[in-house]
Amino acid sequence: MSSSRLAMKFLSQKDMIEAGVTDMSQCIDLMDEAFKLLGVGDYVMGGSTRNSHGQRVWFPKEPKFEGMPKGGPDQRFMSLPGYLGGRFKVCGNKWYGSNVNNPKNHGLPRSILTMTINDAETARPLALMEANILSGMRTGAVVGLSARYLAREDSETLGVIAAGPISKFCTDAIVKAVPSLKKVSVFDINKEAASTFCEELGERHNIDMTVVDSFEDAVKGQDVITSAISGDHTPLFEDIMLKEGSLLTLPGRANVEESYLRSAYIVPDSWEMQKTYKIEGLMLPEDERAIPHIQLHNLVDSGDIQESDIHDLGKIAAGIAKIDRASDKRRYFISNGMILQDIAWAMHVYENAVEKGIGQDLVMWDQPYRV
Repeated sequence: MSSSRLAMKFLSQKDMIEAGVTDMSQCIDLMDEAFKLLGVGDYVMGGSTRNSHGQRVWFPKEPKFEGMPKGGPDQRFMSLPGYLGGRFKVCGNKWYGSNVNNPKNHGLPRSILTMTINDAETARPLALMEANILSGMRTGAVVGLSARYLAREDSETLGVIAAGPISKFCTDAIVKAVPSLKKVSVFDINKEAASTFCEELGERHNIDMTVVDSFEDAVKGQDVITSAISGDHTPLFEDIMLKEGSLLTLPGRANVEESYLRSAYIVPDSWEMQKTYKIEGLMLPEDERAIPHIQLHNLVDSGDIQESDIHDLGKIAAGIAKIDRASDKRRYFISNGMILQDIAWAMHVYENAVEKGIGQDLVMWDQPYRV
């Protein structure tokens, strides 16, 4: 008989680190497990399609009320709910606020995140946890997982665009996922940030890391390229820059040429989620629409690209779809993040915390007031 007492685990950032949230090799393996479940369909996300990225509070550009934040680049709050099956069988929600000016104006990270997980049968809350590291880790690990499945096995060079925190997670993951890598080239408009990035990660991975002077230098001729630019700027990866057989793996925004899209393997995290992004985006006022990868959607709508030629990473991981990793055909991986990834990594960290006695127990009640 189950107890009526209700308590959940609270895990601070320090607790999360102690419970193993920074273990990138393990995180990549957990993302592999989560994507295989995604590939076979053992999941549910929010929204009417069950494939919504999440519910967003995006402030108007010109608020009519005193005290309401003014909308701007990445000024938003967001809730990402979902269920992950397999051995997890748990629901979760990530809640966060984001402001690109936080580091400069407030000494805070751009985004501040919390994660909750609940038993899917009883709705009993299992844990409330700090989620900045968790979210960054799963973002990087998914990029690493894409490299595990999509990069050529003889890949030796990696180009990194932007030397921020997300690029650090992505680089950590790609280096672990592609053991043949020998050299990493890093570009950032802030050369000092790029130098610090190379010094820190070069020492950690014992790999040659070099600051380059231009965006093109970090892209041209590279076997793998990753870009995590925040703010207003969206870079253009010109067709001519991208090497045959290369992997362009994107946790952030980017523009590519139509000729590239027509000739590359296109691998999204989830095409159904990307389609839901479009459905929801078209419901917004025209000047507020933000539909990721709209160029790709337009080519699908026009018939230039067939949906059957789009290969979800989860289906590749599950063996339902495949690409020829040895071919010279280029690979384009797009990732907008999914709560399923957060749930998988959160459950692993939570189970570690319970096993090791880490964190605080928060008691909601000993007996419920009314049942």
